[in-house]
Amino acid sequence: MDKFFSVNGFTFSTMTSFSLTLLASLFPVLCIFFNAVLLTVARMNRNCNTFPLAYVVVMGINGIIISIFVWFHCVTFLVLSESYYSAYLVWFGKETTFFATLSYLNYLLVCVLMTVNRIFAVAFPFRDIFTNFRIYVLSVLICIVTFVSLAIPYFSPCYIVFNTRKLSFVSGCAPDRHPITLFQNQYFYLLPIICMIINLGIIAHVKWTRNKCTEKIKRLLFGRTDPTPSNVSTVVQDNTMSKMQSKREREMMRQTIIVAFYLSIYEFGGLAVKYFPNVFASLDPIYQQLYFYIRLESIPAMNIVIYYYQTGSTRRMIQKFLRWKINVVETSVRNTTVVPGPVTATHSKSRSPSPVE
Repeated sequence: MDKFFSVNGFTFSTMTSFSLTLLASLFPVLCIFFNAVLLTVARMNRNCNTFPLAYVVVMGINGIIISIFVWFHCVTFLVLSESYYSAYLVWFGKETTFFATLSYLNYLLVCVLMTVNRIFAVAFPFRDIFTNFRIYVLSVLICIVTFVSLAIPYFSPCYIVFNTRKLSFVSGCAPDRHPITLFQNQYFYLLPIICMIINLGIIAHVKWTRNKCTEKIKRLLFGRTDPTPSNVSTVVQDNTMSKMQSKREREMMRQTIIVAFYLSIYEFGGLAVKYFPNVFASLDPIYQQLYFYIRLESIPAMNIVIYYYQTGSTRRMIQKFLRWKINVVETSVRNTTVVPGPVTATHSKSRSPSPVE
């Protein structure tokens, strides 16, 4: 993607620079461990109908791949001399940049897939459209399309190599770039923002429908409303489902904002440098380096924030797997939640797992 910044002749000789690079090399190792645990937990809970198995697996695999290459970029820069690092870029720079970018673009496009899934889940709540198998197939197709879009520039003179020493993506035909690369740089940063807007619209629609706002407006304007059947069991069931939906909406709101935020850090961080180069160039090199590492490390850190800190169900699964102490109050409250029997019995097997659950 676009260049962060270029500082010619800048060397990381100070202890602060070395420490930042060392931390940037160690953090992806933690992310690799977390994603490995996440995939193990997903396998152990693969029979749970409300567990979004396919999305967790896809996000976990992407997380491991991108963490490996972020770690590799930082470690090679940390341990190799300038001459050896230049030789490494010549021999392996194209390949490591290719696969790191592939996993990142997969993150973006899977976010789009999750948004489409949510649209269909609201429009057709009881239709089995996005099954785990179909999500796997669509994810593979996304990976194939992304692979081809990156392979075309890779085999052209305008291939891309990520140079950690310059903290930039360098084109083989610099200052020019391949048209596909230019298209990705120019438009792909809009994907997380569009997904966030759509998801917020879905949340607003669900709240509007559940709160019967249309009937309230009719009653306010015309003093009447459509007749509704007064079945006691239906009312109790609706109240219980309403509480469950409220909880899912809050989780969906948090996940949507966090996914969009973490995917936007990388893209909008590059745009900030691109459109305000003088402000960025005026910063101390240490702060420029810190800015670069925060932007880079935000991508592998995304799964930790989403599936551990912001999603209680997967957090409890991970804590149980690692035999960590689980919040007793939180667990007891969850265990006392009553799920209506008829709904579970009728739709538990046919309903496809949603990314919001």
